[in-house]
Amino acid sequence: MHLLNRFLNFFLPTACSYCRSSVGDSPVPYFCLSCWSDFSPISGPLCPRCGKPFGSPEALSHSPDHECLSCRRHPPRVDQSLSVGEFEGSLREAIHQFKYRPCRSLGGPLAEWMADRVRLTQHPDLVMPVPLHRKRLRQRGFNQSLLLAHGLSERFAIPLSFDNLLRNRFTRPQVELSGEERFRNVSGAFALQRPAEVEGTQVLLIDDVYTTGATLNECAQMLKDAGASSVNALTLARTL
Repeated sequence: MHLLNRFLNFFLPTACSYCRSSVGDSPVPYFCLSCWSDFSPISGPLCPRCGKPFGSPEALSHSPDHECLSCRRHPPRVDQSLSVGEFEGSLREAIHQFKYRPCRSLGGPLAEWMADRVRLTQHPDLVMPVPLHRKRLRQRGFNQSLLLAHGLSERFAIPLSFDNLLRNRFTRPQVELSGEERFRNVSGAFALQRPAEVEGTQVLLIDDVYTTGATLNECAQMLKDAGASSVNALTLARTL
């Protein structure tokens, strides 16, 4: 009976993954409505390049062009990055469940939550997910960034390009590495199958979590080398 209960709870969970209370009639798998509603959106003044929140509005008066110190010292290859939520609390738990359980069914609700909180000031020509290496894809069974990109593509009626940008080198998980190691880890790890398709286009890159921006910047460099006119990035969450 104990094994049967564990089996049923894995596929038909009755307890919220975050607070352990009953999920009740929540339409979202693994989460009660209270915890799902408790995600923390990023707000306040942000760096216009990397999307990093400033400590206070007063900090803007000491920041030329309102850019953070990191972007002024090391301009990113991505033209503009934006993250929707803070990588903490129940949103962090949802992303962990989505990627590592793995719970593919959370892709649609997370993409919807993301799209509800985004206002696109420009209309990109293409939406592209950050790719997984084929070995990692076999292990996980799906690319979490592709599921998010698919939801945003449908919501904003932007064509989805999912098989052009490739990860051609198997790398260590970024979560295991320090900041400088992350940049070295992904250097030269991406390629384009059809470079001509991105020439002159405005590309919107989609990923799940922004930490140092190393992966997004490496992808952006590849796209710009192929002639993309601009590369912006949108992530579900950001570490602060």
